[in-house]
Amino acid sequence: MGLREKKAQRVRETIHHAMLTLAERDGYEAATIEQVAERAEVAISTVYRYFANKDAILLDPVERDVGAYAALFRARPAGEDVAVSLGWTVHAILDRTPERRAAVRRLRAQLDHAPGPRARLWDILHREQVLLEDAIAERSGRDQLWNAAASHLTLMIVRMAGDHERGSLDDTAPADYGDRIIAMLRGPDSPLPVRD
Repeated sequence: MGLREKKAQRVRETIHHAMLTLAERDGYEAATIEQVAERAEVAISTVYRYFANKDAILLDPVERDVGAYAALFRARPAGEDVAVSLGWTVHAILDRTPERRAAVRRLRAQLDHAPGPRARLWDILHREQVLLEDAIAERSGRDQLWNAAASHLTLMIVRMAGDHERGSLDDTAPADYGDRIIAMLRGPDSPLPVRD
């Protein structure tokens, strides 16, 4: 990343942090672009240069990470079993630093109370799922249904681990919790629905 890109990234992060702080203080709906610009110490035109609206500011870290699942999957050895590669992908996505985990919790708390960004989040997650499905299809040799199921299950495991961290007093790290879910799904007592 060049100097210009690094500077742009810092500006984006500053604006996002300002939005998040204002949303925590006053509520997402009450925060204005003008307040965000003032808190970030940038011009309003700078905010609009980087973001179309408040939703885009709040969701910026998620938007910037679109494609991360597919990239991590593709980085695994080509000859590795697809399910094993997906397991390592889940672990890598969930294996966050304490600072990153705190940032995700802060964002999730705001998304729980902001219907507009939460609805947009579903679109972002759908793009993520499709990109991962395409990456799986490149390697699996399986039909579209298998690839789609593998992609959906992968994202579901990550979501469950995130929900667990947010809503439980259990201090199991998300990556470890994701590993537990994977082991359960592959075990003899798997809760996957069946029809005998």
